[in-house]
Amino acid sequence: MSRRHTTHQRIHRLLEIRNRYDSESSREKLDLLRLMHDIKARSSLELRLLHTALCFVRAFPDSRAHYREAQSLLDSFATRVCKLPASAREELWDTGIAGSPLHYRFSYEVALWLSRRAARTVALDWDDMDDSNRLDELLEHMLLPAEQEYFDSGYVRTRDWIEMVSKNAGDSEFHWLMGQLQRAEFVSIWSQLYNAADVALAWDLGDSDWSVSKNRLPVRRFVARAGGMRKPPKKPRQEITRPLDDVRLLSRRLGGRLIDTAMASLAVRHRETYHFNFANPAEVWVADVGQGVSVAVLGLKQEYRFPLECTMGYLVLANGVPVGYGGSSLLFRQVNTGLNIFPEYRGSEAAFLWLQVMRVYHHLSGCTRFIANPYQFGGDNTEALKSGAFWFYYRLGYRPVLPKIRKLASREFARMRDNRKYRCDLRTLTRLVCCDMHLVLPGARPGELFEERWIETSSMLATEAIGAVGGTTRIDAAGKVAESVAKDIGLRSMVGWSKEERSGFLRVAPLVAAARPASWSAAEKRAMRELVRAKGGPIEAQYARLLGQHQRFLRELRASCRRAEIH
Repeated sequence: MSRRHTTHQRIHRLLEIRNRYDSESSREKLDLLRLMHDIKARSSLELRLLHTALCFVRAFPDSRAHYREAQSLLDSFATRVCKLPASAREELWDTGIAGSPLHYRFSYEVALWLSRRAARTVALDWDDMDDSNRLDELLEHMLLPAEQEYFDSGYVRTRDWIEMVSKNAGDSEFHWLMGQLQRAEFVSIWSQLYNAADVALAWDLGDSDWSVSKNRLPVRRFVARAGGMRKPPKKPRQEITRPLDDVRLLSRRLGGRLIDTAMASLAVRHRETYHFNFANPAEVWVADVGQGVSVAVLGLKQEYRFPLECTMGYLVLANGVPVGYGGSSLLFRQVNTGLNIFPEYRGSEAAFLWLQVMRVYHHLSGCTRFIANPYQFGGDNTEALKSGAFWFYYRLGYRPVLPKIRKLASREFARMRDNRKYRCDLRTLTRLVCCDMHLVLPGARPGELFEERWIETSSMLATEAIGAVGGTTRIDAAGKVAESVAKDIGLRSMVGWSKEERSGFLRVAPLVAAARPASWSAAEKRAMRELVRAKGGPIEAQYARLLGQHQRFLRELRASCRRAEIH
């Protein structure tokens, strides 16, 4: 047998048994890991397969020895990549693997993060910017009067002009550009101009700690997986409502470090999410769910919060390694969220992890309903449809909201249960993913659902309220609405309120106006005063819990939305 063939077989075998934890597989796995130090993969495919297996073993190791071997191999991965032929190295571009470059058009927020965490390894990707007109429009706003004629003359290319102004600043072109944007006024406008410019970037990962190969959060205690992967309990609802003993709010410093880990975990995979881009380092919750796995829930900075719902993100870590993520919308007593497991960690314990994510959200908010939109399990999502994601949610207790689809799902599930060889065909699956699925917990009350379309209806009602009062500017009009709401709920003074709390009240006031609070009881008004202050408070999870407890607000806002739809 040739050495090349042996290498290929060993890598494939390691990948095959990565999630097996019987004693024989565990010994074989450790032997293979030790052999990998001397194995020289010659193709990009072999390296990618090896990388996937190593990432899995590092996150879910059989023992400390397995963990150390996998981590050691991953730490040297950039060197392995450099030894590949040029054509093979190019095939690893945009994988996020150490030693490879990354090319992407990141949003302003991610570009800003890169300028602070990896500036010296990021450059403007001129080879991928054939048309610089939109970038020119951004630069126009940075010009000094004396520079205008030359810039507009047509005698200088955009690339040459940036090189000219940045070369003596001691910065790379990318670092210079982001520095100008940060020093300018009206940052929100600059971010919009940057995004419109569609700036292409090249990130040379090298041996970066932010690569998929090395990105991990230091942990106080390493946990081995001697017992293998955990299966979801037979009673998912009881598991979700089971109390959590270890949920803590991180310090601002540790919260910032976790946000960096989250940002990098997405950026190197050509992904990003609002929840991480605007995460608040002062509100990062971490729950220990056992076996070295933790769920981190990230709140938003006050100025980026939504007026009505509480929007948060989460990151799932196994022994400090990011293995999955998602976003969520907490609204009254419901949470809309979904699960994304990174490709390297498929074949782990996704169902169990998903239950733990919901368990953490239940702990933080007291919610009684989880909502999954069709895209999560196959609606306009071919990959999720073919993977049978619908049944993943169904087995955990989610049910379609439309009665006829719920009946169809019940019949199909009974067929699969009675005949293990039976498979639901693609046509039937397509019918099943046409509506939302809900998981309803014990304690849920009839009529407490707030239809998601009513978020837009509420926004329309807010616009009507602002338009009805008049005013020289819309800010003046919004201020008048807030004054009226303050009077209706008995808010006589904001002495002692922070700037953020005052701003939060102005954001939510037009929506409170739509619920007509003047006739509420004293207790209901007092609860609303607490609620509107919490919207801009340091911990938005407190707002989410208070929102879920305010039944009168829910009832009146629902009624206003229904009336608006009729008219």
